[in-house]
Amino acid sequence: MAAFRSRQGLLCFYLIAAFSAAQEVPRRDGQTLVATPEKVSLSEVSAVQIPPLPAKSIGAPFFCDPDGRIFLRLAMPDTGVEDPVSVSNDGKAVIRFGKEKINDIPRPQLESIFLSGSDLYILTRGSTPLGYDNKLRTPAGETQRQPATKSTMFVARFDRDGRYSRAIPLDLPFRPQQLGVFENGDFLISGMESMSEPRVAIVSSNGQLNRFVELKGDVHLQESSNSSAKDKDPTALPRFKPSSGVGESLLDAVAGSRITQDGPNLLLYREVNGPVFSISPSGAVRVHRLKMDSEYALYAIKPVRNAWIVEFMRAVTPNGPAVELATFAFDPETGAPLREYFFPADLGWGLACTNGEEFTFIMADEKTGTLKLAKFVPPTKPN
Repeated sequence: MAAFRSRQGLLCFYLIAAFSAAQEVPRRDGQTLVATPEKVSLSEVSAVQIPPLPAKSIGAPFFCDPDGRIFLRLAMPDTGVEDPVSVSNDGKAVIRFGKEKINDIPRPQLESIFLSGSDLYILTRGSTPLGYDNKLRTPAGETQRQPATKSTMFVARFDRDGRYSRAIPLDLPFRPQQLGVFENGDFLISGMESMSEPRVAIVSSNGQLNRFVELKGDVHLQESSNSSAKDKDPTALPRFKPSSGVGESLLDAVAGSRITQDGPNLLLYREVNGPVFSISPSGAVRVHRLKMDSEYALYAIKPVRNAWIVEFMRAVTPNGPAVELATFAFDPETGAPLREYFFPADLGWGLACTNGEEFTFIMADEKTGTLKLAKFVPPTKPN
């Protein structure tokens, strides 16, 4: 089977060891073409069932701790996105990180998650009733009353065994949507300000704003027509027009962003064919551009030693809803693809863990109606 994997079977709810150098070949126009990456076929070597978890939709991103424990969220048809759970690498131990354990946030609603070391951090919205009702007018012209509330954002912290630690209140001038955690305990938070511009900030471990981070070429609201040419950023990703539903479109672009740990730094990227931003704890930004066809869009990055394992998605048919996934290893320094991985079956959207040599997928088992963990490896090379 080709390297592509369709999204059928597992549905993402967000919108959800290659060390040899790739050679570059000169082109007549002075640019370069990246040599064809090595093709690697992977074979299944083991599979274990996860009886407590039904084979329903699951949401990216997935995280793994140093012991191979996988952290994820289910998305059920009747209850929506559920609380995070962790699964041991033998599939036997399932731990739930339930919002009922959070005792210092009023009416907590769990949003994005991030794993740092073996602790799970959850961007959480608290809601406090104000004691009166707001009047809302429906599209049909009817007036409805809704209890007025005050929302406050927190970072809730759990240890790896599901014990709740504490909440850290966030004092930020924008609406947080995605969370990352540096090794020093500070946060990288992306979000929206006044529904018009994305914001990325380093936030101290006590929840106070440290500094904003400027990302050259990131998504933005489209400038007004009277903006001068010198004010426009020609390197920016596709911008969203105020007249075409910018609130939803730009909001989706920010909500669909990914934050991944890469040693002491954090990577931030969008589900588009755009740059990958490597952000240090001090706020220094380095831009990486992966050399890939324009029809591909980034889906997930798993940093391993000296390489990034990268999943891309692309439409099966132009403007169609179905997409396929392809998996490559990249040299993060040059952006060159090193390996292209081929799998024996449709594995859904579940690449959970990899060290560059072993690939663990969480996927649906249609026979049992539950999830399972399947491990794939490349063929053994002769000595």
